[in-house]
Amino acid sequence: MDERQGDRYGLSSDQKDALGVLASADPHAGQSKWTIFRQLPPAKRWPYFAQHFLPGVLVVGLVLALLIGLVVTRLTRPPDPLISVQGFNMSTHEEGFDRLKQGFMRDQGIKDGRLVDMEATLTLNGQGYDDSAKALTRVTAGQINMVIAPAGLFPTLCKRGLVAKPSQGLKGGDLRRLASQGVLVDSKGRQVSNPSHAMGLDLSRSSRWKQVPGLPKHAILGLSNIADTVSYVRAFVNYMDFD
Repeated sequence: MDERQGDRYGLSSDQKDALGVLASADPHAGQSKWTIFRQLPPAKRWPYFAQHFLPGVLVVGLVLALLIGLVVTRLTRPPDPLISVQGFNMSTHEEGFDRLKQGFMRDQGIKDGRLVDMEATLTLNGQGYDDSAKALTRVTAGQINMVIAPAGLFPTLCKRGLVAKPSQGLKGGDLRRLASQGVLVDSKGRQVSNPSHAMGLDLSRSSRWKQVPGLPKHAILGLSNIADTVSYVRAFVNYMDFD
């Protein structure tokens, strides 16, 4: 093959130069990415950083943000109450409920007001425009441990599954004593002598309840979801000083 044929079928000078570049040794071979980054001229550093470092930096930043958020949430979240007592259709008696709360806290030596939740904010009217769903959700979640309702409303709470039998939280001896004092009532608010038939406690027999001005005389105290609060539920019943 003559020289002219070699030029015709061979590589051009540009192609030969390109092959030479590809065949040359990589000047950064064996170096870390960080070393390479520091050796690059300023104009090439950002593109190299964006390609090799930026995704990792973003992932680390996201993980740190999530961890910080969890820590802040944990530190700023209020403590779970030791006991939660909810009144129904008694919003005009919030002041009386607060006085009961303060007295119970003093009796138990509790300093933090967030540890005792005692309010009368929920309503039930049977017309679909009440707090039935909210009440059931809170009871199921263990956020309501005891309920207080006017005597005429208490049967409705029982029908809606918001009240548990006193025997689920109170001791047998205490139940028998309360029965002998005429404190126990059934789901209709009628006095019962058999503790196994009881659903609530008649607050008209409570010295503490009667001492608070403005509270309705005919009201009933019932247990609800007491899973983790049984000791404070018993303490609250004792504090109410039934006679």
